[in-house]
Amino acid sequence: MSYILSVLSTRMKQLAILLNDFNFECIGTAQTDDENVICESLKRFGAIIGNIEDEREKMLTLADKHIIESLEDFRKKQIGGVKENKKKFDKKTEKFCQSQERFLNMSTKKPENTIQEVSNITYSNQA
Repeated sequence: MSYILSVLSTRMKQLAILLNDFNFECIGTAQTDDENVICESLKRFGAIIGNIEDEREKMLTLADKHIIESLEDFRKKQIGGVKENKKKFDKKTEKFCQSQERFLNMSTKKPENTIQEVSNITYSNQA
């Protein structure tokens, strides 16, 4: 989007320069009063367009600095941190589920100390 706006600004500045430099080609020796008024009006219009484009450029620079950069920083810091925490949570959940499966797959005929050992592992993974 900012690329498109910068291209627009460049084109508008080029138009402003063309309007400032505009002159009627005279068939005679001098321009008429109407031609002089039109040329002067186009020069003023070109100057106004140039001023508008300068202000647009300033506005876009400030918007990029204050809004876009802030959003990018937020995205990198906050959302990136959440993704890392999610990965850690998923790993812990997977370990917990594996230990639960091992515990549930154990035969009830196993010695009590083996069941207690697996139970301790399961509870330590929860913490």
